Order: sequence, then structure tokens, then C-alpha cells
Amino acid sequence: MEAAKERFAGANTLALPLDVFEQDYPTLAKDIAHYASFIPSKNKQTKYILASRLFLRLLEEDPKFHGLRDFLREPNDRVGQPEDFDEILKIALKESYERLLASGLYSPAIAFEHAQNGVAVFRWLGAQKQIYPKLPKALPLKTWKRKGPRRSKDIKPPFQPMEIGEIESVLGDVFVEDLKAFQNSSGRFGAQRVLGFRYLISYIKDHPSGHSDALLGALAGNPDAVCDAAAIKAVIEECEGVLRRSGAFSQQTIAGWMRNCGHLFEFLCGLHGRTYPHYSRRYKKFTYVPAESGTLADLDFPEIKGLVGAAKLRRVLELVCDAAMDVVRRHASFFDSMTPMREDRVPLGIAKEKRAACNAIATVLRAELRSIRLTGNSQFSKSGVRTNGKAVDRAMKALESPDTWREAGAVNLIPVVETLSFQQIMQLVCACIGASHQAALAAKIVFCCEAGWNRQPIEDIPPEVFVFRLVDEAGVASASFVSVFKNRAGHFVQAFLDYPVLTGGRKTNAIATWEEAEREQVWGDFDQRCMLSYTSPAYVALELMRPLMEPLNDLTKDEEVRRRFFKYLGWNTGVSWSQRDIAGSFEPGTLSTRGLTFPLIRKTFLQLMLRVVGSVESLRTHAGHAGTGVLLSHYLNSPDVKRELEQSTRFFQNAVQSLIVSDVGGPLQLVMSEEDQEWFYNLARISGVASAVGYDVSTPVAGPPALVFDFTDEQVRGLLAVGMALDAEEKTANPRRWALIGVPLRGFIKAIVTNLKAAGASRLLKRIGEELATDVREGRVALPPLSLSGGYK
Repeated sequence: MEAAKERFAGANTLALPLDVFEQDYPTLAKDIAHYASFIPSKNKQTKYILASRLFLRLLEEDPKFHGLRDFLREPNDRVGQPEDFDEILKIALKESYERLLASGLYSPAIAFEHAQNGVAVFRWLGAQKQIYPKLPKALPLKTWKRKGPRRSKDIKPPFQPMEIGEIESVLGDVFVEDLKAFQNSSGRFGAQRVLGFRYLISYIKDHPSGHSDALLGALAGNPDAVCDAAAIKAVIEECEGVLRRSGAFSQQTIAGWMRNCGHLFEFLCGLHGRTYPHYSRRYKKFTYVPAESGTLADLDFPEIKGLVGAAKLRRVLELVCDAAMDVVRRHASFFDSMTPMREDRVPLGIAKEKRAACNAIATVLRAELRSIRLTGNSQFSKSGVRTNGKAVDRAMKALESPDTWREAGAVNLIPVVETLSFQQIMQLVCACIGASHQAALAAKIVFCCEAGWNRQPIEDIPPEVFVFRLVDEAGVASASFVSVFKNRAGHFVQAFLDYPVLTGGRKTNAIATWEEAEREQVWGDFDQRCMLSYTSPAYVALELMRPLMEPLNDLTKDEEVRRRFFKYLGWNTGVSWSQRDIAGSFEPGTLSTRGLTFPLIRKTFLQLMLRVVGSVESLRTHAGHAGTGVLLSHYLNSPDVKRELEQSTRFFQNAVQSLIVSDVGGPLQLVMSEEDQEWFYNLARISGVASAVGYDVSTPVAGPPALVFDFTDEQVRGLLAVGMALDAEEKTANPRRWALIGVPLRGFIKAIVTNLKAAGASRLLKRIGEELATDVREGRVALPPLSLSGGYK
């Protein structure tokens, strides 16, 4: 077939001809054949030999590699020593990859694969045969583009990292030599490991202090400089604070940089013959700060501009679901329209042009199905089987015209182009036979939008997709849950399966068994279950996909594929099931939006569901989690949820302010019920700050305690200390403890402070606050530990 020949034309133009290879490189050809003999697959053997021929063609064409060419032609004649060609071989292999990439005859992935195969061949030759140049264990063929530090591009960093040359002018060449030794010890990530120190030294230069001067002197080798671990820790914390407050970098990035600074100082103090100050990276603790939970609302969808909160989440989820549903419907319609050609029963009494178009499609489908049934691969694959090749080639030529498909009755899926490429034709052929990659992926997206499942349990749904059907809904579950359900159902299982719709006692038994299986919780960690209404998009998508999935079971012998409902047919993959990438699988539109993933869809669903069920504990059952810890830190840690917590803080503040009834200038007292007084008291006591906020816990009292806040320096200082402790722990607090303790406590403090200012105590607050901040900064006092960063309860 002409289209298939064009795909492999690159090998003929870029590779050294096989006869020339065997004639001019007899020893090399024999040794490469020896290497290929270890590979079981003959197709893969051919790939490695082709990769070598592609490389040798470069040596023939480029004069600067003729020395290496002459050596490889007769390696036994010793034109030179093998080690003389080590460097030139590495250069030639890299240029061979660039040549394949620039030719345009190979995709970037295939060009990289050929180049890697060539490297593997010559690395083995150098290691096993003593007559060839040697290659290192790692030979990077292309420069990887690192994303760099995660930062907000709209915010300018407070300072730039100092260059190595400038560091040498400040600290001397001896220190730079030691810094490079640390960098080299970190492998290919060495440059990133010293980036934090470059920011640190830049901060020290711009913000001199007693600690920074002592550290600079110690690093420069000044014998009179006195610097200890406390000074190093203080400088790291100061730099970390400035970077965090700038907002230019993410919290994870800053913590990683400062942690690497600790590793560097620990490395330096262990060097022999140096006088660097002692330091251990364990002296400073870096608390893990979970990343903010993203949702689909964070992506660039123009349809959600101007919306906020739940309305934005609901709209974007509908947008993605509708786009995926449209793909499912179009594929199902196309599959139905191709039924006569797929079943090889083209009607006789139709127009001549339509009959010719239908026969062309039927010819290709007939040969394709035979090849897949025999080998599991397409007829155009190297492992496939060709049938009636000339007729198929003529039919493929006819199918290059979109009009041929439209004449045969296909309206959907036909690209708007003048001529279809080989890839586009084969995608349509696969869609004629069964579920294509796009159809299966779109159906999974619809299901994820509707049920909020992870990708893995969706892919684990068994072929009998509906466990049972009721009058208005049906049960769907992944494999492990279905197994538990059937074991508990016992002799009722057959009844569930025999009746298309369960009513009466059978319905009661089915629901009771379903709920017992849910409570048992012995299924797999990632399995899910749900009841789908017959009007839900997920149910409609599953029903539309069932006819497309059923033919694929007869086209594969892989039990891993057959035991799943979701599978797809690809002309170059056969029948498969695993799908991850969404954006790269669809034409430009909603589903091709960069960043669209299954985890993001699930997070959007769960954050929207939180507004429906009202609590994290209730959301846990919808998410299929045993606890709420993962939900809080990974799914609900978003700006919207944080904004709701701030609203809760204001609620507590307003509530407390409305309860304060004392005259201005006197002690503040709260008027509330005994139950509310006890709740506030327990809240303050469990946080360890009862005395600071006005509760006298040293003297036992009868009955519920009452809050009395006096205008003393000690009480005000304690109150402000609790506020500073809340500020310090907010970013690293356990989300659940922050919601239960931190939010109401902050509102409590804000209410007291507001009334103090109204009473004319602003100057008092300012004076005591400045004194407290100075004492904390210089280490004379410690903030009260609030215990908000512990484990989930």
C-alpha cells in the first residue's frame, strides 16, 4: 500500500543500504547480528540493525567522522586504538539523533527511539568486545527543558541568585572549589542543589547583619570570624522568611532550596583540612506544606469567566462532561452507520457511487479483522497479516477522499480536509470495528464527571457493567466490590442476574446486600461503587458504549483486557485498555485544554460535592476514602475552601463581638449559655492557650467557667502571642485541626482586639506587639505551641 510505504520511506533514504552495510562493515555487521540474536522478537532485532545503519550513513556523509568510519570498517586492523574514538563516537551518536529529528521523516519519539537503540548497540560492543570504543553508562541525546522553580510570573523576586563568579569574588576560590565539589556530588541535579545557596548568599549581601557578617567571614576562611550553628540557622530562616513573604515562589520550592543549604553546610563542615563552622541539616526542621488543590476552574476555559465558587465548579464540570458526551454520541452514531460494511452485507439496490464507497470500506475492514483475529495486530503492522493486498491498497487509495466516507453514509468523525492521511484513515477503520481510543477515553471522562471516581477504578469496571438494575437506577462497581457483593448475596445472585429489573423483595434484598458489602470494606484500596440514575449522563454513556465494546472481546486473547469493560482498538496497539493522557488525544476544543486530567476532574467533583453534603465526613463516603486526612490535604486544600474558612473566622469574630456587653474600659465579659461557655473554654484549653485568652485555669471553679479579659499588659501580651502563633502555624497546620480550632480561635482573638482598639487601647496594642515581636525575634521568649500540625484524628 502506498500510504504504508510512505511511512517507512525514511529508512531507505537515511539508512545505509543493507548490502553496503554487510560488504563494507563485515566485522561490525557480524557483531551487531550477535547482539541482536539475544532479542527474542525478530521485529525488534530488525529495529536495532536499522538503528546501526542509520548511524553509519551519517559517518559516510560527514567528513569529520571519516576517521571513525574507517576504524569501524576494519576494527581488527587497528587504524587506531579504540579509546582514541571514545569522544568522537559520543558526538557522532548525538548528531545522528539530531539528523533524524531534522529530516522530518520520523516523529520526535521514533527518532529518539532509533538513536537510543544505536547507543545501546555501541555501548554493548564497547563493553563486550575489546576492539570497539566505549560509551559511558549515561549518554544524554537531548537537552531536557526543565520547568524551573514554580513561581508566580506576575511577582518579581525580591533578589536574584548570585552567579558563581561573583561568589568567588566574595568568598574566594577555595570556597568555590568546595561548592563545585558539592555540586558534582549531586550528579545531574547538582546545579539545582546549589541554587538555594546562591539565593542565600545574595540575600546576605543585600541584607547585612551580625549573623551574616560572621557567616561570610567563616566561609571565606577568616580565622577571626566566630560563627556557630545558631547563626547559620538564623540566616537561613531570615532568607526563607523574605522569600516566603514575597510570594514569588511556591512554599515547596523555598523549603527545598533552604533544605539544600543545610545539606551544603553539613557537607562543608565534613571536609578535611577546612575550618568551616559545624552544622547539621537536622538543626532546622522543614514542615511539609501540601500544595493547593487545583480544579478544572483553574484551567483556561473562556465559558467560566466571571463565575466564582460553586457556580464556577458546576459550570466547568458540565462543560467538560458535555464535550465528552458529544464525542461518545458521534462515535456511537458512526459505529451504527458502518454496520453493513462491518458485517460485510452491503445492500445491492443502492446507487453505484455509494455501493463503490461501501465496498471499499468493507474490503479494508474484512482484511483488518482477519489480521487482528490471527495476530492481534493491524494488517499494516509489521506483525500483521496482509489479505488480498492489491484490492486493499486500491480501497485505501479511495478512502483517502472524505467524500468516499460521506457517500457511504458516514457523517460524524470525518475530518474537514481535502485528503485523509494514513493515520486518519486507520482511526476511522478502528471506529468502524469497535470502540476507538477517543470513544473509550471520552466515556471515562463522562463517568468521572458524574461519579467522581479515580481513573483506576473506572478502568477496573468488569465487562458486566451493571451489577443489577432497579426501576429507576442501576448499580455499577469495580471488580473487587462486585466480588464482595456476590459473596454476600449467595443464592440470590442468580436471581439478580436473571431478572432485567428487580422489584419488590428482590429489590429489597439487592439493596440490603449492597449496603452490607459497603460496610464490610474488604475490597481493594482503589475500588468504587455507585448507583446511577437512568437519566444520568454516565448511564447514557455506558449504554452507548456497550455495543462498541462487545466486538473487541473477540479480537484479543489477553485476559487482562477481556476482564474489563473499558477497552479500545488502535491500529498500532491492537486491543488495549490503559489510557492516561486526555489533552493530547482530542482535536482542538474543550477536551484538548492543556492540564485536563482525571485527578483534576475528581478534585472538582469532590469540591462541588462538599457544598451538597455539607461536611468532610459525609464527603468521605462519596470519595471512597477510609478517613478524611487525604481529602483535606489533597482535595479540599484550594483557594475557594480557604476563603470559606476565612468567612468562618469572620463569623466567629462577629459572634464574639456581639456577645461582649461590658462597658468600655472595664474587663470584657461574654454573655452566653453554659454550653457555649464550656465549648469556648474547651477550645482554648485543648489548644493550650486558655490563660492567654482570659480563662483562669489555675483556680478550680464550680460550674461552667466564665471568660473575663482584663486590660493588663500581661493579658494583652498573651493574647497577641496566641495571634502570632496562629500566623506561624496556619500554613503548616493540619487542615482538620485548623478548621476545628484555628478558625474559631482566630475569630475569638480578632473580636477581643477589635474591642480593645474601640476602647482606645491602640497604642497599648502597638507597643506591646512591637516588644513581643522583638523578644520573639531575638529568642528571649517562645510563642505558645498550639499543636495544630499533628496527625488527623
